[in-house]
Amino acid sequence: MKAAYIPVGAGGHILASLPMVTELVKKGVEVDYYAPESFRAQVELTGATLRPFPEVTQCYSNPYMGREEFLAVIPLVFLGQAKEAIGAIMEQITVHQPDVIISDSLAVAGRLAAWKLNKPLIIMFTSYAPGKDFSIFRTWPEFPDSPARAEAAKLAEEFQKEYGGKLLTPQEIFEGTGDFNLCTLTKSFQPGGEHFGDDFFFAGAQIAARAGDGSWKAPDNGKPLLYTSLGSLFNNWPEFYQMLFPVVKELDINVLCSIGKTIKPEDLGEIPDNVTLMAFTPQLEVLKHTDYFITHAGVGSVMEALYFGVAMMCIPQMDEQIFTARRMLELDLASSMMLKPEVTEESLRKALHELIENPKYKRNAEAMSKEMQSEGGCERAAQAVIDYAKKAL
Repeated sequence: MKAAYIPVGAGGHILASLPMVTELVKKGVEVDYYAPESFRAQVELTGATLRPFPEVTQCYSNPYMGREEFLAVIPLVFLGQAKEAIGAIMEQITVHQPDVIISDSLAVAGRLAAWKLNKPLIIMFTSYAPGKDFSIFRTWPEFPDSPARAEAAKLAEEFQKEYGGKLLTPQEIFEGTGDFNLCTLTKSFQPGGEHFGDDFFFAGAQIAARAGDGSWKAPDNGKPLLYTSLGSLFNNWPEFYQMLFPVVKELDINVLCSIGKTIKPEDLGEIPDNVTLMAFTPQLEVLKHTDYFITHAGVGSVMEALYFGVAMMCIPQMDEQIFTARRMLELDLASSMMLKPEVTEESLRKALHELIENPKYKRNAEAMSKEMQSEGGCERAAQAVIDYAKKAL
């Protein structure tokens, strides 16, 4: 069997797909992975063949970004990314002809390729799956006077004329499903998980070796490890660390902070002796040794942390992250959720003490870890793809 995997051009989405791709290759599936050249090392580590296309820029260069509300522009962002990528993808995929196409849920180009080639379409949701209990889209305004929405509608019509398939309305972009669907959440974390049918498979976190593993060594002094990461998009917040440092200086723990490439350590003032700063961390390797995690509540990071039984406190910065943080509070997996304006030295102190001193968060995270590991993760996700493909072909 030959499969093509088409991701959206965001690092977190790509990383979430690679463990399953690794397992597909181990099981004898020939996988072509369509991604920018910058991901070659990670893709080739899986055994898949990289089919490169240019870096997509629509998220940052979209002419409407900053002039209209973000929710008005975002459908055009994903359609625009597809417009940038689809030519290079079709040029190669028509030559290499996969039996099935696996597409990230937000990779519009993957759907277009499947419709054009009339191939079975498997969609991978690296966040929440759309269902009657959850939708990222249904509460959004309609923006009837938005130029960005008008341009998106025009582009969607052009795509349907050229590639067939469904009209890519905003609802279809964010709620569209494939012939078969994978989700990287556990069924118990997905809202209304019990209501999904056999066309959905909930695999939990996708964990496998990554490029860069082994580049970090855990402290060997026997003290608990607190890890902090505010994600890759909104981490330029030096004031957060200036509030955090006085708090952790009081604690007998190790602290590792992933600060991103924008912040310079010299801009953060006095750094406590128990704090280590890194621009980027091999997160899976770090989480194996982490006791407590201050996170932006990106769903990928949350699932990875739960896989290793890590208790958390949340500082979300986007709607989906707020939803995830609230879900964690419902399940007693996190000690707190603070929006950015609510973060102070004292609020951090209170939340961190609650996290460390109340054992229920760690206990519940470890229970979720056992559930997730029993679900089989990437190995069972790969087998679900193969089982579906055997029936579909």
